[in-house]
Amino acid sequence: MRYCTFLFFILPVFGFSQCKDFDKLDFGGTHASKTRNHIPFDLNIADTTKYCCDIKKIQSYSEFIIAKAKGFIIGRTNETFYKRLEINQIDVNYPKSVVIAYQNPSLYNLSIFDISYWIIYTYSNDNVRYGFGLEFNKNGEMISENKFPNFENNKQAENLTDICSALNVVNNAFSGKEIDLIELAYLDSVNSFCWLLKEKPGPMECGSHVYAIDLFYVNANTNKLEMVKQQRGIETVDCFE
Repeated sequence: MRYCTFLFFILPVFGFSQCKDFDKLDFGGTHASKTRNHIPFDLNIADTTKYCCDIKKIQSYSEFIIAKAKGFIIGRTNETFYKRLEINQIDVNYPKSVVIAYQNPSLYNLSIFDISYWIIYTYSNDNVRYGFGLEFNKNGEMISENKFPNFENNKQAENLTDICSALNVVNNAFSGKEIDLIELAYLDSVNSFCWLLKEKPGPMECGSHVYAIDLFYVNANTNKLEMVKQQRGIETVDCFE
């Protein structure tokens, strides 16, 4: 009994901080493809039925582009950051004029097409997960936007602040805002990961409605509110008698 009582007192000290809305942490970023006109390749052969194609169909090309991407990522961050990454999928993007047919073997001879590679990663840091894609041309040059900090200019990039601290920043500046979800994001303008807190839409009556919510970006290193954006959308509420 004494042992159990002791654990009761020490767990809140060593566990994750908890507060209202702490449990709304969700997967951040995206695993979406870059274009519609692509062929997805899975690195895990067991999952080829879920997607399309075994990466071995383009093995020499994939080994080249994975090595180029690794060099770019480590050059911008470090080995430790790269080890936190998992490659989920590699999309080969073809020109719009190319008709995608998985059974066409000529499509896997990538040297004859003006293609690009879209590599989809998942970054994991304790219980935080963030998905992103990087695009590389056929020569292995990165041609998309940055999706993570440059560690040379941000030594604390992976020292993420507590989610509750970010919630407090938003609650203090905008009292009464109800948060729908929280996720990790990246702002290139400040070269930092940020906590993205999405406002919950207000109650709606039956039918379709245009809504507007605020998106709060709190710096995940300094806990500074960096930006507030407004997102508009249409939501349909179905009501049944």
